[in-house]
Amino acid sequence: MKGISALAIKNLVRNKGALFLSSVGIIFGIASFVFFVSLGNGIKSVVFGKILAQLPVNIIEVTPKSSTIGIFSFGGISASHIEDSTVDTISSIKGVKAVYKEVVLDIPIQAKGEFYSRRIVTDLAATGIDPEIVRDDIKKGYSFEYQEDGPIPVIVSKHLLELYNSNIAQAMKLPRLTQDAIIGFKFKLIVGRSFLSGVKDSSKIREYECQLVGFSDKAILLGITIPIEYVRRFKNDIEGIDEIKRYKKVYVIAENSQIVPKITAEISSMGLEIDKTRKTIGGVISIATLILGMLSILIVALSAINISNTFALLVFERRREIGVLRALGGTKGDIRYMIFLEASIAGIINGLIGILLGFLFIKLTDFFARNNIPDFPYKPDTFFEPNILIFLVAITFSVFFCTLGALLPSIKASKIDPARALTM
Repeated sequence: MKGISALAIKNLVRNKGALFLSSVGIIFGIASFVFFVSLGNGIKSVVFGKILAQLPVNIIEVTPKSSTIGIFSFGGISASHIEDSTVDTISSIKGVKAVYKEVVLDIPIQAKGEFYSRRIVTDLAATGIDPEIVRDDIKKGYSFEYQEDGPIPVIVSKHLLELYNSNIAQAMKLPRLTQDAIIGFKFKLIVGRSFLSGVKDSSKIREYECQLVGFSDKAILLGITIPIEYVRRFKNDIEGIDEIKRYKKVYVIAENSQIVPKITAEISSMGLEIDKTRKTIGGVISIATLILGMLSILIVALSAINISNTFALLVFERRREIGVLRALGGTKGDIRYMIFLEASIAGIINGLIGILLGFLFIKLTDFFARNNIPDFPYKPDTFFEPNILIFLVAITFSVFFCTLGALLPSIKASKIDPARALTM
């Protein structure tokens, strides 16, 4: 076997030109596999690590059931909100530790203030939320509680700051901001008035001072979020309604993560919807990565045909040599082993070249993105996340398809008649 192995290596060196040309498809297929799978990993890392900062595993987001027809979404059969009575039912489920509510402020509001010597007045959207669910998101030294006097505490979405830094700041030639730099910022909130509408009785319009006290993923994306008690206060001042019985969303806190599936099943049976945003986006990214990865493997598989043709041609050219080996005592297994060893070594070399080429494509793409793509929310330093598992799988595929391509030629070579080959 040692002599056969040495002979296989010599044959590879002697026929390196032909083998390389037949392996171009495999090399590019492996390179594209490394590129696309690393891209999928990188996108997942950005989406789940930055954009969809995950809630603790014992928190369940519950929203009203909605029906979708085409691109249009409608409220469920019962309602497009969660009733107070439904919240009580959820609270009574075994294993539920607490339920926190979120409500939309359906009163016209405006914000106005000075921002870097510029007077800004804009309509706003707002939600009210139970303070306890965002307690960990409040900057140390500040409070997110209802109080009769003093500024109204406000939290905003982390995504809103990213949108400002990547788009608004550049367009208006304003400085980029960090969370720490803007915490404590104060502005006026005018309740009961907006550019589009307002209350009929202008005497009911109220003006309050607000202060930014934190950033949270539970805050509304484009607007402000305040303690839910302020929503009750505003509705009482404007509409004379002193209580809230309908909610946009509730956060259900389970006693532990093990009981979450059971609680989720009971809530779903009530006709409510569990937030599946993370799962859905993760599934879309995984499917896209799988399709691109399979396309790359298809390229490698088709290239196995070229490998097969090349080895068939090499077997034909070396039939006298193979005949000599058989005449000197080489078995059919020795001949097959030699051809397979040549294919395996070629597969390893092709895989390594493909990995290096894929890594080069990754570096070039990142370089192009850094220098040519404008900033956008959560723009990462790299769009890729290669790892050792991707490289091992790439090498395995390369070796597998190279040896697969050599299968028929090896069988054919082992069947060469020594006497006939020596007389040709």
